[in-house]
Amino acid sequence: MPPKQRITREMILERSFVMFCKQGMEAVNARSVAKTLNCSTQPIFSYFSGMEDLKTALDQKAREVYQTTVSDAIEKEPGALGCCRAYVRFAKEQPRLFAHLFLRMGENCEPPKMDDALHARMLKEESELSGTAQEQTDAYLAKLWIFTHGLAALIASDCAGFTLEQVDDMLASVRGDLILGCKQA
Repeated sequence: MPPKQRITREMILERSFVMFCKQGMEAVNARSVAKTLNCSTQPIFSYFSGMEDLKTALDQKAREVYQTTVSDAIEKEPGALGCCRAYVRFAKEQPRLFAHLFLRMGENCEPPKMDDALHARMLKEESELSGTAQEQTDAYLAKLWIFTHGLAALIASDCAGFTLEQVDDMLASVRGDLILGCKQA
């Protein structure tokens, strides 16, 4: 009977994810992961078909962390501001994950989005909060999202030293201006 492996798939994912969060995906390789686990590279390749397989699992985990962050925010604070604040907070707290998910150039980079049911719920709540029709709400939310993404990118890139309180004020101000513009149009 072969010896029982002391390194599990979950351990590999957990340590790799910590490395990914702290140093970025480029730091994750078989040797560096094995070193953090104090083992050879063999367990990694017994659970994953290759490093691309492991990196795909890490990418999926990053997407799940992001979705959970946004979902939790919408539960706590209805409407767009909760979602925007969560997005910026995610960029501040997880800059490597944010950059991996939303600041890469090329075909594998997708714009930030939430699942359709969550988006529909947020749109309905925001429309009710702002007193605008859903079509108007959708139009100003697109502009608010562009502003929010730019702000989050600055923060994740460590190019802006805004506090979360300053971010909240900016987001609320821009949202208010966009709503006013919709109502005056």
